[in-house]
Amino acid sequence: MIQAVFFDLDGTLVDSAPELTAGVNGLMKVVRLRPFSVDEVSRMVGKGVRVLIERVCDARGIFPTEQTVSLMMREYAKIMSELDMSASFYAGALEGVGLLKAKGFRVALVTNKLRSMTEEFLKRNDIAALFDVLVCGDDTPHPKPAADMIALACSKTGVEPGQAVMVGDSANDALAARAAGVRAVLVKTGYNEGIPIEVWARAHGFECVFEDAAQVCTKILAGGLEP
Repeated sequence: MIQAVFFDLDGTLVDSAPELTAGVNGLMKVVRLRPFSVDEVSRMVGKGVRVLIERVCDARGIFPTEQTVSLMMREYAKIMSELDMSASFYAGALEGVGLLKAKGFRVALVTNKLRSMTEEFLKRNDIAALFDVLVCGDDTPHPKPAADMIALACSKTGVEPGQAVMVGDSANDALAARAAGVRAVLVKTGYNEGIPIEVWARAHGFECVFEDAAQVCTKILAGGLEP
């Protein structure tokens, strides 16, 4: 039986593309390069901050040395911490997470965001108490799509892989779950680097695709995801 539910953040619980774009464009202002559109940034997110910065560098002709990427990551994290933007959570997502927790499910947030950025986001939006466990992109040697973060979430929630599901919007979430032996449940609300998740899922053998996180939570609460 399902005992724990793991959630991705960006594109799964919150439409963060505008906020991420504002952060990237704040960085572009610092280095005096032209800004990106929301669509461009949406196609670059998904594998953590380092990959995002590397993709930004590639798009703007910056050679991504280790020193350059590290400096830009620090500046990006600083800019994001200072942004004054209201988060746009998907309808019913937070309510669904709260209901799962109230019904006794262990709930974890498993995001490729840096821990400092994630903790600041949770604090700013007063939702840290929704989650029993937090696993971030710099908590393990390898972020999603590697298995490390999902395995750590299992350990922290005290469940076996077969007792958990991972809810996400991208191939990174699905592949990480599969690698860790956890069932993947995908939602259409996110980015998936520009590829419709239902198209990708069908091609790679993932059958559970829902409209949004709220629908997933309703299904779990009704016992509809049990094997």
